[in-house]
Amino acid sequence: MMLQAIDTNSVAARDRLPFWTELADKFIAPLTIEVPDDGAFEARMYRAALRECDIISPCSSPARIYNSPGIDVGAFNLQLQHVGSSVNHTGGRTSVLNEGDFLLFDPSQPLELTFAEPTQTIVLRLPVPYVEARMPRLRQMVGIPVRGDSGAGALFSRFLRSAWSQLETGENDWGDTMSDVIWPLLDLAYSSVRPTALDMNRRDLRRRAVLDLIEAHLCETELDTHRIADRVGVSARYVQLLFAEMATTPSAYIQRRRLERAASRLDKEGSDVTITEIAFDVGFNDLSSFCRSFRRRFGMSPSDYRAARGKPVLGELAI
Repeated sequence: MMLQAIDTNSVAARDRLPFWTELADKFIAPLTIEVPDDGAFEARMYRAALRECDIISPCSSPARIYNSPGIDVGAFNLQLQHVGSSVNHTGGRTSVLNEGDFLLFDPSQPLELTFAEPTQTIVLRLPVPYVEARMPRLRQMVGIPVRGDSGAGALFSRFLRSAWSQLETGENDWGDTMSDVIWPLLDLAYSSVRPTALDMNRRDLRRRAVLDLIEAHLCETELDTHRIADRVGVSARYVQLLFAEMATTPSAYIQRRRLERAASRLDKEGSDVTITEIAFDVGFNDLSSFCRSFRRRFGMSPSDYRAARGKPVLGELAI
């Protein structure tokens, strides 16, 4: 896993806030950032791409951050307070997060975050398709704070903070393992407030059936909307609507999962298995198309991704 970093020190003071706003828009969500008139704004950001989510750690001097609701970015943001504290308004609630506490944001809903002292957070950017596949009721937890000093919330908080510290120092490369651990711990952390399985409606159950089917037949090159619909027993239009609710399409979701499966194999398997073999094994039928899609998803070629395996790098983040 490659850890990328960038800060505002290389940017002229007058350009720092626009520069930082552009970073936030690119990697977190479209946000408006205001800073005290009498303060010199400084910030830095670290980022790593996991298999099923991105992990981002922004560090900033005092600021007020808010959004323009209604913009769907196709992801939820889970914010864990790593250093300092913050006041958060979202989901119709106002909460104070102290170190270790965490909160789920929906960037399409109104939100406001303020902090009077320098702060650092750890943000998990959770794509909607994976939320629906792993924790379909997580969206109902928006704005509900979870304490990080007791109960199941402490297990999730301590894991994420410890794992992030190791990534920062280059002591450990979690790779796919981190994604595998995050979801069950997050599910446990919200277990006391989540709806029961009896609350799942027919649409939720069909969505899960579709996602399970895709996972089971992901590497079949002929897998498409119509085949999914036939196997689940619904119309192709119904399948398209299920994915539209997740801010994606069936084909885009299938391609993303194939790329992530390919990345997992590149991370785990040696050079005796060629990139061409992996591309065709995961469902691509054209190597050039696979390489282009892989570069767009992970920011590097499959060969560079394999070469970087097990070698976390801290460097400037290209935007």
